Amino acid sequence: MLKKVKQPTIQVCPSGSALEKEHRKWLAQASEAAHRNPKRGGSPHPTVKVGAVLVGANGKEIAHGANRFAHGLDWKDPERYIDGERSMWFNCAEQMVIAHALREKMEVAGARLYVTLEPCAVCAGLIVECGIKEVILPAQAVGDYPRLKPKWRRSVEIGLGKLLEAGVKVTTVETA
Repeated sequence: MLKKVKQPTIQVCPSGSALEKEHRKWLAQASEAAHRNPKRGGSPHPTVKVGAVLVGANGKEIAHGANRFAHGLDWKDPERYIDGERSMWFNCAEQMVIAHALREKMEVAGARLYVTLEPCAVCAGLIVECGIKEVILPAQAVGDYPRLKPKWRRSVEIGLGKLLEAGVKVTTVETA
Protein backbone atom coordinates (compact mmCIF):
# COMPACT_ATOMS: atom_id res chain seq x y z
CA MET A 1 0.00 0.00 0.00
CA LEU A 2 1.32 3.42 -0.97
CA LYS A 3 1.72 5.97 1.76
CA LYS A 4 -0.17 9.16 0.99
CA VAL A 5 2.16 12.17 0.91
CA LYS A 6 0.76 15.38 2.34
CA GLN A 7 0.76 18.05 -0.34
CA PRO A 8 1.98 21.51 0.66
CA THR A 9 -0.73 24.13 0.81
CA ILE A 10 -0.96 27.82 0.15
CA GLN A 11 -0.11 29.80 3.29
CA VAL A 12 -2.22 32.69 4.53
CA CYS A 13 -0.27 35.62 5.98
CA PRO A 14 -1.39 36.34 9.56
CA SER A 15 -3.64 39.37 9.71
CA GLY A 16 -2.23 42.35 11.59
CA SER A 17 1.34 41.08 11.53
CA ALA A 18 4.41 43.13 10.58
CA LEU A 19 4.96 40.66 7.74
CA GLU A 20 1.46 41.41 6.41
CA LYS A 21 2.32 45.12 6.30
CA GLU A 22 5.53 44.40 4.39
CA HIS A 23 3.77 42.06 1.95
CA ARG A 24 1.05 44.64 1.32
CA LYS A 25 3.68 47.29 0.57
CA TRP A 26 5.36 45.14 -2.09
CA LEU A 27 2.04 44.00 -3.59
CA ALA A 28 0.98 47.65 -3.87
CA GLN A 29 4.22 48.37 -5.73
CA ALA A 30 3.56 45.42 -8.06
CA SER A 31 0.09 46.78 -8.79
CA GLU A 32 1.53 50.24 -9.40
CA ALA A 33 4.07 48.78 -11.86
CA ALA A 34 1.25 47.13 -13.82
CA HIS A 35 -0.84 50.29 -14.04
CA ARG A 36 1.89 52.71 -15.06
CA ASN A 37 1.77 54.28 -18.46
CA PRO A 38 3.12 51.72 -20.97
CA LYS A 39 5.70 54.32 -22.06
CA ARG A 40 7.08 54.00 -18.49
CA GLY A 41 7.09 50.19 -18.40
CA GLY A 42 3.47 49.59 -17.41
CA SER A 43 1.25 47.02 -19.05
CA PRO A 44 -0.36 47.94 -22.37
CA HIS A 45 -2.73 44.96 -22.06
CA PRO A 46 -6.29 46.25 -22.42
CA THR A 47 -7.88 44.05 -19.72
CA VAL A 48 -5.29 42.06 -17.73
CA LYS A 49 -2.58 44.24 -16.23
CA VAL A 50 -0.22 42.17 -14.09
CA GLY A 51 2.65 43.53 -12.02
CA ALA A 52 5.52 41.89 -10.18
CA VAL A 53 8.29 42.88 -7.78
CA LEU A 54 11.27 40.65 -7.03
CA VAL A 55 12.74 41.17 -3.56
CA GLY A 56 16.12 39.75 -2.58
CA ALA A 57 16.89 37.75 0.53
CA ASN A 58 18.19 41.02 2.02
CA GLY A 59 14.71 42.58 1.76
CA LYS A 60 15.69 45.03 -0.99
CA GLU A 61 13.98 45.31 -4.37
CA ILE A 62 15.82 43.59 -7.20
CA ALA A 63 13.41 44.40 -10.04
CA HIS A 64 9.83 45.38 -10.81
CA GLY A 65 7.79 45.14 -13.98
CA ALA A 66 4.54 44.37 -15.73
CA ASN A 67 3.19 42.06 -18.40
CA ARG A 68 4.17 43.73 -21.63
CA PHE A 69 6.04 43.38 -24.90
CA ALA A 70 9.75 42.66 -24.81
CA HIS A 71 12.05 45.65 -25.32
CA GLY A 72 12.30 46.61 -28.97
CA LEU A 73 8.82 45.38 -29.97
CA ASP A 74 6.17 47.85 -31.08
CA TRP A 75 3.46 47.74 -28.41
CA LYS A 76 1.34 50.22 -30.36
CA ASP A 77 0.79 47.89 -33.36
CA PRO A 78 -2.95 47.11 -33.26
CA GLU A 79 -2.45 43.74 -34.98
CA ARG A 80 -0.67 42.53 -31.85
CA TYR A 81 -3.85 42.95 -29.81
CA ILE A 82 -5.95 40.57 -31.93
CA ASP A 83 -7.87 38.26 -29.64
CA GLY A 84 -6.27 34.81 -29.67
CA GLU A 85 -2.84 36.14 -30.64
CA ARG A 86 -2.25 38.79 -27.97
CA SER A 87 -0.80 36.31 -25.46
CA MET A 88 1.86 35.32 -28.00
CA TRP A 89 3.17 38.89 -28.07
CA PHE A 90 3.11 39.63 -24.35
CA ASN A 91 5.69 38.54 -21.81
CA CYS A 92 4.43 37.82 -18.30
CA ALA A 93 5.39 40.19 -15.48
CA GLU A 94 7.32 37.38 -13.77
CA GLN A 95 9.41 36.84 -16.90
CA MET A 96 10.14 40.54 -17.17
CA VAL A 97 11.40 40.94 -13.59
CA ILE A 98 13.48 37.76 -13.71
CA ALA A 99 15.02 38.79 -17.05
CA HIS A 100 15.82 42.25 -15.67
CA ALA A 101 17.43 40.77 -12.57
CA LEU A 102 19.54 38.37 -14.60
CA ARG A 103 20.62 41.11 -17.03
CA GLU A 104 21.80 43.13 -14.03
CA LYS A 105 23.54 40.02 -12.61
CA MET A 106 21.41 40.13 -9.45
CA GLU A 107 21.03 37.08 -7.21
CA VAL A 108 17.61 35.55 -7.82
CA ALA A 109 17.93 32.34 -5.82
CA GLY A 110 16.30 32.73 -2.42
CA ALA A 111 14.32 35.80 -3.48
CA ARG A 112 10.62 36.48 -2.92
CA LEU A 113 8.35 37.30 -5.84
CA TYR A 114 5.32 39.52 -5.32
CA VAL A 115 2.84 39.26 -8.18
CA THR A 116 -0.71 40.51 -8.66
CA LEU A 117 -1.92 37.31 -10.38
CA GLU A 118 -0.96 33.68 -9.83
CA PRO A 119 1.91 32.65 -12.12
CA CYS A 120 0.94 30.75 -15.25
CA ALA A 121 2.29 27.25 -15.83
CA VAL A 122 5.29 28.52 -17.84
CA CYS A 123 6.26 31.20 -15.30
CA ALA A 124 5.89 28.76 -12.42
CA GLY A 125 8.47 26.51 -14.07
CA LEU A 126 10.80 29.48 -14.50
CA ILE A 127 10.33 30.50 -10.86
CA VAL A 128 11.19 26.99 -9.69
CA GLU A 129 14.26 26.77 -11.93
CA CYS A 130 15.56 30.15 -10.71
CA GLY A 131 15.38 29.09 -7.06
CA ILE A 132 12.89 31.75 -5.98
CA LYS A 133 11.83 30.64 -2.49
CA GLU A 134 8.44 32.31 -2.08
CA VAL A 135 5.64 33.77 -4.19
CA ILE A 136 3.30 36.24 -2.48
CA LEU A 137 -0.12 36.95 -3.98
CA PRO A 138 -3.19 38.98 -3.13
CA ALA A 139 -5.73 36.60 -1.57
CA GLN A 140 -8.27 37.46 -4.24
CA ALA A 141 -5.80 37.41 -7.17
CA VAL A 142 -7.77 35.50 -9.84
CA GLY A 143 -10.99 37.14 -8.66
CA ASP A 144 -9.47 40.54 -9.43
CA TYR A 145 -9.22 39.54 -13.09
CA PRO A 146 -12.82 38.81 -14.14
CA ARG A 147 -11.93 38.89 -17.85
CA LEU A 148 -9.26 36.20 -17.51
CA LYS A 149 -9.97 33.52 -20.12
CA PRO A 150 -10.56 29.90 -19.08
CA LYS A 151 -7.26 28.76 -20.64
CA TRP A 152 -5.38 31.21 -18.38
CA ARG A 153 -7.43 30.23 -15.32
CA ARG A 154 -6.37 26.63 -15.98
CA SER A 155 -2.77 27.72 -16.55
CA VAL A 156 -2.60 29.45 -13.15
CA GLU A 157 -4.09 26.35 -11.49
CA ILE A 158 -1.32 24.27 -13.03
CA GLY A 159 1.23 26.94 -12.12
CA LEU A 160 0.22 26.87 -8.46
CA GLY A 161 0.46 23.09 -8.50
CA LYS A 162 3.98 23.27 -9.93
CA LEU A 163 5.11 25.79 -7.32
CA LEU A 164 3.72 23.81 -4.40
CA GLU A 165 5.01 20.45 -5.65
CA ALA A 166 8.50 21.93 -6.11
CA GLY A 167 8.51 23.34 -2.58
CA VAL A 168 8.12 27.01 -3.38
CA LYS A 169 6.23 28.68 -0.55
CA VAL A 170 3.06 30.37 -1.79
CA THR A 171 1.56 32.98 0.52
CA THR A 172 -1.63 34.97 0.13
CA VAL A 173 -2.28 38.34 1.72
CA GLU A 174 -5.57 40.16 2.21
CA THR A 175 -5.08 43.47 0.42
CA ALA A 176 -8.53 45.02 0.63
